[in-house]
Amino acid sequence: MFSKLGSKLGFSSTLKSSFEAKLGNKTQSKAPIKVEYTHNDVPIPDSFLTTPLATPITTAHIDWVSTPVPENAGRTALVLENVLSPEECKQLIALAEASVPKEEGDSAWRPALVSLGPGWEAPAPGYRESDRIIWNQQTIVDRLWERCAQSEGLRELLAVVPPQSSMGGGKWEFSRYNERMRFLKYSPGQYFKPHCDGPYWYKDGERDFQTHYTVHLYLNDSAQYDPQSDLEGGATSFLARVGERRVDVSPKMGSVLIFQHKGLYHEGDTVTKGTKYTMRTDILYEWIQDVEPATETAEETAA
Repeated sequence: MFSKLGSKLGFSSTLKSSFEAKLGNKTQSKAPIKVEYTHNDVPIPDSFLTTPLATPITTAHIDWVSTPVPENAGRTALVLENVLSPEECKQLIALAEASVPKEEGDSAWRPALVSLGPGWEAPAPGYRESDRIIWNQQTIVDRLWERCAQSEGLRELLAVVPPQSSMGGGKWEFSRYNERMRFLKYSPGQYFKPHCDGPYWYKDGERDFQTHYTVHLYLNDSAQYDPQSDLEGGATSFLARVGERRVDVSPKMGSVLIFQHKGLYHEGDTVTKGTKYTMRTDILYEWIQDVEPATETAEETAA
């Protein structure tokens, strides 16, 4: 697999008109867009992602020291294979497409944007080129986590975010996979330029939540794994900050790439032939404050 080289879903009318302008004028404005996502109520079969796997999940951790980017040593990235069957991958794409409210004849796939902050996004031509479906669906991501967690030691590995120098007085504990699924469709010539993934965070009453890991589910094979596939290119490539050094993770149907947000510089390499389908989500953690030991009162001390 390696080579060494919380809103509702759908699109607002403002966003839709921007897409129509792009299609009509063959240009794409970079102006910020106010977005509101809505989605169709798609029935999720009880059997979907709940049946036993025919092939056990295998796990490969990226050993950065032995790669062309050894400076990533100590950063977490791993690939789980056989998480979904080919049939489940195809079914998940179909469910995602069914989730998009659209008029007859419209495509469920719309140009991917970049986030500017709560409720605001913008096109980024020349930086991010692909199509996307966004679908909030907690049941599916919960089932996906339970599948992934069949990998020995994964629950323990991801249970707590490793302490950082700026942290103190508590810890980030695993909560769940983020309900927001971003399905991505890359056609020939499309890509996502180098970047580091940023965290999503929110507050629920007195509880703080934040993402710390990215989860990529590959939904079709590259020609590297299936000679019958027309997909060439499209690797998730971890890059050195200086020079051409890289580690490529090529798309393999049903596999999941998990890696920490912090410090892992990467890109979605250009698709040179065929179409690449992936789904990206994140892992949410809850901040658990340390409980200070109770202090004795003067009366208790005297007693």
